[in-house]
Amino acid sequence: MRSPALHPLHVFLAATLALGAAVAAAQPATQAFQPVIGQAGKDVVWVPTPERLIERMLQMADTTSKDVVIDLGSGDGRIPIAAAKKFGAQAIGVEFDAELVQYSIRAAARAGVSRRVRFAREDFFRTDLSRATVVTLYVSPTVMLKLRPRLLALKPGTRVVSHQFTLGDWEADETASVEGVHAYLWVVPASAAGKWLLKLGGDAYALSLNQEYQFLRGSAESGGRNSPIVAGRVRGETIRFSFADKNGDVRSFSGRIGAERMEGTARLQEVPDLSWQASRR
Repeated sequence: MRSPALHPLHVFLAATLALGAAVAAAQPATQAFQPVIGQAGKDVVWVPTPERLIERMLQMADTTSKDVVIDLGSGDGRIPIAAAKKFGAQAIGVEFDAELVQYSIRAAARAGVSRRVRFAREDFFRTDLSRATVVTLYVSPTVMLKLRPRLLALKPGTRVVSHQFTLGDWEADETASVEGVHAYLWVVPASAAGKWLLKLGGDAYALSLNQEYQFLRGSAESGGRNSPIVAGRVRGETIRFSFADKNGDVRSFSGRIGAERMEGTARLQEVPDLSWQASRR
């Protein structure tokens, strides 16, 4: 029995459908996500940090394999990936945009650093920063100021590095410029404000210290004689200051500070160094 002849229109439609199916099969189901400069996020607009500036920022922070780098607003993941690949650090990228998080995970895999880098879809105002020894960020001036209390509360010695924007009146400890683009470094200072009893040799001084970020003011009193504190500064757990001793000689003090105690070396020209200790009163 012969099959019935096919109408030419039916033949054309069948061929068209087959061609369309072949083309669809040859193309990905969805186009891969690509971040776009200027795309809006929850609190920021995504603009990438140049690679050379990233390297300089991590150098400013003295980043090593012992560090945990947390990047706030990590975007396409380039800062955490560089911290792991070039400096051997453990790194965490905090990003609210789910597509950027997935893009960063794939980028870390391509760079071969997936074991040292992870990305979290979180609000960086809420994320846990307690593990951080280095915090990096490129966010707006307004967001920088909102984050400042959280950054100041980090453990002393934590390094904070920003692309482009400052932390208001918290003066940077170091600045750098790469091809006209600025970076800023802050080292979270220990708390030195308050009253201390300092012992130097056989002498005792009552220290009264006021602190504004890393800078110290105040006075040292002994036997009714008051001397102003000069050149006072705290960088992480390192402290330094000067004052005139009971003989009127200006001594330079340097050392380390903890929660309740500090100690170090006092220097005076042409005189052997002396050890000093101080405890909170």
